[in-house]
Amino acid sequence: MRKKRVMILLLSVLFVLSGCNSSNPPLLDDKINPDNVDAIQVVMSMGSPDFGADSKIITDRDEIYNMVEIFNHATIGAQAHDVPPAMSSFYLFFSGDTLMHHFSFSFNDARLISLNSRWYNIYYLDQTPFQLYLLSTAPTIVVDLYLNEMERPE
Repeated sequence: MRKKRVMILLLSVLFVLSGCNSSNPPLLDDKINPDNVDAIQVVMSMGSPDFGADSKIITDRDEIYNMVEIFNHATIGAQAHDVPPAMSSFYLFFSGDTLMHHFSFSFNDARLISLNSRWYNIYYLDQTPFQLYLLSTAPTIVVDLYLNEMERPE
């Protein structure tokens, strides 16, 4: 009887340590290789299309690596209901001119992600993509609905 209890305890510890108890699935089944990413364009929520949206094109290798790590370790939570209408913010991962990944979030803070036309909570290990966007040294530009750079009207 004692051996059986010890065995159950050991199996339980192994189960917990192996991470098999995680209830949230990963955002990405196939992780992004940061060496394949040349640029990440982040486009913040756009209020009126006449005024465009703030955007940064991140090309710094360290910033790309950090952003990729955030997405590689993100997990998907429960479906979010009663999401207020908002313009989305986008994170676009490029290899050369080829779009590799496109992530769409409700609001700028990147806490609700759009997957299959539904909104889900998303969880990160440490910082959010929005926090890294704010810390990025890339210059802020203004883009239109088609991601063309534009001047914001006065």
